Amino acid sequence: MGNDTGTRRPRWGIVWPLVAAITWLGSIAWVASQIGVGGAGLGLAVSLAVTTAVVAAFLWLDRWSRGRSRLLASAFAWGASVAAFCSIWSQQWLQTLADAVWGTDVGAWVRPLAITPVTEEVLKGLFLIWLVVYRRREIVGLLDGIVYAGLVGAGFSFTENSLYLGRPLSDVLASGGADAAAAISVLGVTLVLRVLLVPFFHSLMAGLTGIGAGIAASSRGRSAPALPVALGLLAAVILHAVWDWAGLASRDPYLIFKIYGAVMVPVFLAVLVLSVVLRHREGRRIGAALPILVRDGDIAPEEAPLLASLGARRRWRAEVRRRAGRHAAHALRRYQAEASVLALRVARADAAGEEQLAEQRRVVAEIRSAAGMS
Repeated sequence: MGNDTGTRRPRWGIVWPLVAAITWLGSIAWVASQIGVGGAGLGLAVSLAVTTAVVAAFLWLDRWSRGRSRLLASAFAWGASVAAFCSIWSQQWLQTLADAVWGTDVGAWVRPLAITPVTEEVLKGLFLIWLVVYRRREIVGLLDGIVYAGLVGAGFSFTENSLYLGRPLSDVLASGGADAAAAISVLGVTLVLRVLLVPFFHSLMAGLTGIGAGIAASSRGRSAPALPVALGLLAAVILHAVWDWAGLASRDPYLIFKIYGAVMVPVFLAVLVLSVVLRHREGRRIGAALPILVRDGDIAPEEAPLLASLGARRRWRAEVRRRAGRHAAHALRRYQAEASVLALRVARADAAGEEQLAEQRRVVAEIRSAAGMS
């Protein structure tokens, strides 16, 4: 929704998917070199099922003012491709450097405490930083920051889990006799950990940075946004380091479950409750601001009740799809989302700024005109 020039957008539209495809395939090729092509394929299949549920949860949170499909897809793709690829190779290089400088005994502690959490959270966070700097108007509040961050984390988990789920699956298929029981046991533990206990792990870590990005996007001035993003990223790195240390470096085999219950669950529940409350608040704020949009001529009077509830919006799209086809229904969905963003900006105009408010009004007017609604 930014104001890219006509020459830049097509070029970026070609380069970015190519970069994403190359880096994702590079990551999967590395996974296949570790566990075989069959293991990577099995891991991707199971990972896809888990990731689909995670993505659906974040899209549910974003139903009132859903961002552009391409930007949401780019968030997922960044995590699955560039962030995962750069994480793999930077961790390999930094681990080799740490072993050479401090020895393998110290290096075994450096990776979970510093290398892995810093590289993964920074690389995931770069997409959110880019949003704040170049697509600031796409983040209307905290919930948008959480949603984009959650999709970045879901993409990262999708690629990462191809290794962590694919390895025990391939081991079970390759095992026989006495080895089969041990392989099945490892697979069971992995599935419980990756599928049941921490399917939202990377989304939760990135979500802390996303909260900082949401605060930053609402801040005025150019220097103000740096602090909340930095604090959110720092919180993500620390929490990630605690988790990795408990699972990989601690001598206590039960410490990871203690950390899970005492730290991870409360943080997850806090972010979950915050997200649901923000989603509910978005709906109320949009409903309250719709009369103002009617008064100012931004939307037609008969559209206000159609925008006031998710059920009414869904029925409106279904009717348009029946009369005018899927393309028209898609255009209407975009209009509903942009009108919602305008309503949210009107509701918090004191923080949004006149420039962003005027820009959003222009976007809504353009969509109405293109769709023949005005």
